[in-house]
Amino acid sequence: MSPSRLPEFRVLLVCLLTCCGAQAVGQTTAPARSVEVLLQELRQTGVGVIYSSELVAPSLLEPTPNEGTPLQQAQRALAAHRLELRLIALGRYVVVARAELPAAPVADAPLEEISVYASRYAIQSGVRRRQHLSDSDIERVPGGHDDALHAVRALPGMASNASGRPYIRGSLSEDILVRYDGIGLLDPYHLKNFQSLISAIDPAAIESIEVFSGGFPVQYGRRSGGVIDITAPTIDSGYEYRANLSLISGGVSTIGRADELPLEWLAAGRRSTLEFVDPVEDGFGKPQFSDSLGRLRWSTDDGAWTLGWLLLDDRLELGKSDDEEIATARYRDEYFWAARDHRFSDALRTRASVVVTSASRGREGTLLRPDVATGQLDETRSFNGVDFSNDWTYRASDRSSYTFGAALGSTHAAYRYSRVSDFSPDVAAAFGRPLHEELQYSVRPRVVNSSVYAANRRKWSAFEVELGLRVDGQRYEQDGFHTQISPRLNLRYDLRPDLRLYASAGRFTQAQHVEEWRVEEAQQHPDAAQASIHSIVGLEYDLDAGGRIGLEAYAKRWTTAAPYFDNQNDPLALLPDLSPDRVRVAPLQSEASGLELSARTPIGDNFTSWGTLSWARVADDFRTSRDVLRSWDQPVSLTAGLAWKNSRASVSGLAGWHSGWPRTPVSFAPLQAGARNSERWSDFYTIDLRGSWSWQLTSGDFSIVLDVTNAANRANECCLLLENDGPSGLEAEVDHWLPAIINLGFTYRWRSSP
Repeated sequence: MSPSRLPEFRVLLVCLLTCCGAQAVGQTTAPARSVEVLLQELRQTGVGVIYSSELVAPSLLEPTPNEGTPLQQAQRALAAHRLELRLIALGRYVVVARAELPAAPVADAPLEEISVYASRYAIQSGVRRRQHLSDSDIERVPGGHDDALHAVRALPGMASNASGRPYIRGSLSEDILVRYDGIGLLDPYHLKNFQSLISAIDPAAIESIEVFSGGFPVQYGRRSGGVIDITAPTIDSGYEYRANLSLISGGVSTIGRADELPLEWLAAGRRSTLEFVDPVEDGFGKPQFSDSLGRLRWSTDDGAWTLGWLLLDDRLELGKSDDEEIATARYRDEYFWAARDHRFSDALRTRASVVVTSASRGREGTLLRPDVATGQLDETRSFNGVDFSNDWTYRASDRSSYTFGAALGSTHAAYRYSRVSDFSPDVAAAFGRPLHEELQYSVRPRVVNSSVYAANRRKWSAFEVELGLRVDGQRYEQDGFHTQISPRLNLRYDLRPDLRLYASAGRFTQAQHVEEWRVEEAQQHPDAAQASIHSIVGLEYDLDAGGRIGLEAYAKRWTTAAPYFDNQNDPLALLPDLSPDRVRVAPLQSEASGLELSARTPIGDNFTSWGTLSWARVADDFRTSRDVLRSWDQPVSLTAGLAWKNSRASVSGLAGWHSGWPRTPVSFAPLQAGARNSERWSDFYTIDLRGSWSWQLTSGDFSIVLDVTNAANRANECCLLLENDGPSGLEAEVDHWLPAIINLGFTYRWRSSP
C-alpha cells in the first residue's frame, strides 16, 4: 500500500431489530425458586427481558421444579401464573398478562406510526439505564465500538468504499439526509474531503438508527437519496458514566436523570488516538479529530424543552515531506438547537425546533508526480445558517392519523478557491485535459429555504395507506425562486398475520444547497433541483422466534440529475481536484433498479444469524451515450453474519462479497484511456471479526473489545496509479483497499445503585 493511501476503519455491521431490556444480578436460588429469579437467570444467558415488579411480584414462585433451557423454564413458570413472554424483537421479550392483553381485531388496532413504510430498517442499541444491559446489537458487531453508523452498511441497498458515507440504491453519497435528535446535520463525518472515514456521533449517544433506503415519508425533506435518522438515548432514573479508549479514539460520556428535578442530561466527548499509534504504516501523517455532543431535557406535565449541541473539530496533516501527495486540512462544525415538544391531548401533539449552524473548511495540498501531473490547491469555505421547523401529529381515530408541518431557514456561504495544475502531454491527451489549468474563484451564495407538508394515514382490517404531499421552495440571491412538488403514496396489505405485501411510489426532489457549490468549476448559479421517482414493491414474512425474511424490488429514476465529479482510476486520491483522471459527469437522466433479499433469525437462545443478497444496477444517460455505469454500480452483493453471546462474552463474524466496481481501462504505447467505466475491478471479499469480554463489578462493568477488519488480509483492488518509471516511461500501478486492521478497545461503565 502506497504512503498516500488514506487509512480506513471500515466495517460492515448487522441490522437487527432489538429493544432494550434490563438485566439484574442473579440471586442465590432456593429449591422453590421465585419467578423473578428465573427471569434473572434467563437474562444471564444474554436474553433481554423487560417486566414490571408489580406484575412479577417477588411472591410468585415456580410451582414445581422443571427441566429444560432457561427460556423454557421461565415460560412454564410464567404460564402457571397466567403470564407469558411476548417476543418484541430478536432476543428480547416483555412479560405480559394473558388476561389483560386479549387479542383484538386487527381493524380496531391503533395505527403504528412506522408500520406502512417500505424500505425502512431499524437498528436499536442498548439504552443506558441504571440497571446493567447486555451489549447492544451495534456494539456486538465488528466496528461498532467506535462508529455505530457503520451498521447501515449491512443493510440491503447499500454500497460503500473507504468512505464512511454509504451509497444508497445508486444515489450519490451526498444525497443522504442524516438527522440526530430530529435535527438535520450538514456533514456529520470526520476527515471530510478525505473519504469521511468515521461518523461524528459517539456510539454512547445513540439509542437507535432508523434508515429509509427509499419511499420515506413527507416529513423528511431536502434530500432525495435516503434517510439515516439517529435517536438520542433516554433514561428512566439514576445515572451512568462511561470511559472508553481504543486504537481509534478515546472519550467519556454520561447520561442521567436528576432525582429532585425533571431534568435529564446526556453528554459525550471523544478524541482520536490515531496520532499516537500508526495503524497502517510509519510516517503516514497526523489525522486528528474530536467531537462533543450534549443534550439537556426538561420535562413538563404536557411535554418537554430540549437544548442540544454538537461540535466537530478536525486537523489533518497527511503524507510526508517526500511523498507525491501532501495535504493539510482544518474542519470545524457547530450545531446548537432548542426544541419544544408539546402534547395538547392524547390525539394532538407538536414539536417546534430552531437550529443554528456554523461551519468552516480549510484545505491545501501539493501533488508532485514528475512527467504525470503536478499542482497546488488552496481553498476555504464557511457556512452559517438558521432553520426553524414545526411538526404536528393528529390522531383522528384508531384508524386515521394526520401529520403536517412547515420549515423555514436561511443559509449563506463564502468560498475562496485556488488551483494550479500541470499535466504531461501524454497524460493530458489521454484524459482530455489541457496542459495547464489555473483557477482563482470566490463566491458568496445565499438562499432562503421553505417547505410545507401534509399526509393522512388510514387503516382498515388488513389494508393500510398513506397519501402525502410535500412542497419545497428556495429563493437564491440573484437567481429567483425555485419550487418543487413531491406527492408520495405508501401501501401495505396483510395477507396473513405473518405475511405482508407493501408498495410505495413517489417523487423525491433535492435542491442544491449553497454548501454544495462546485467550486472547482467556478459555479455561479444553482443547479436545477434533482427529481427522482421511487417505485417499490415488497413481501415480508415473519418466521418463528422472531425471525424475518424480506424480498423487495425497487426502481429509482432521476428525471433531473445533478452534475457531479468522479475520479475514474483513483478514488482514494488525497487531492482529487488535481488528479488527471478527474471528470465532470453531467447526466440528462439516471436510473437505478434492483432486487433485495434479506433474512434474520435467532438460532437457539444465544446465536443470531442474518444475511442479505442484492442484485442491482445504476447508470447515467447522456446526449451521446446511454447506460454508462456509475462508479459504485454493484451488480451482485452478499453479506452474511453470525453472532453468539452470553452474559459476559460475545463473538461475531461478518462476511461480505460483491462484484467489482466499474473502472476505466488504460492502455500504453501510446497512453490512452478507454471508455469510462467500461471494465471492472476484481470481486471484493472481506471477513470482519469481533470478540468481547466483560467483567461485572459492584457498580458497573469493564469490557474489552477486539475488532479485526479484513481478517483474511485480502488484497482487494481499488485504484490505478500512473507513475513515470524513468527509462520505461509511464506505467500503471494497481493499488488496493486496506489490509487487515486490528482495533483494541476498553470500556469502563459505572452507574448509580438500583
